Amino acid sequence: MNTTHVHLLLNHVSILGALFSAVVFAWGIFRNDKSIRLVALVGFIVSALAAIPVFTTGEDAEEAVENLAGVSKSLIESHEDTANVALWLIEALGLFSLIILIGERLQWKFVSKITLPLLLLAVVAAGSISYTGYLGGKIR
Repeated sequence: MNTTHVHLLLNHVSILGALFSAVVFAWGIFRNDKSIRLVALVGFIVSALAAIPVFTTGEDAEEAVENLAGVSKSLIESHEDTANVALWLIEALGLFSLIILIGERLQWKFVSKITLPLLLLAVVAAGSISYTGYLGGKIR
């Protein structure tokens, strides 16, 4: 297995993890169930961690396909540009999720006030990383 394989395999972890965790987090807010929200927070953290090797192997994946017939360099550039934004968003989501997870454990008072902003960030990050994956899928 090479870095291109790692890139292609792990991107699904970040995308699906972010999407499913956003749905679970929204369900936890709707049900007012702390345990459901905590599961989603862990999912956000896992998605953020998986995004790191996906991003770092992106350049190798580009080199592997850029000279193949039928591959559009403009699509590669669009994918790369959106990946930069998506990485920042998913990492911010993972970091804030970790802070909230710690805050829940330590019973910080402000945690309940930031669940809706975190849900908004989750939707934006999941949308961004999904769009990045969509563009990546169009490359080949």
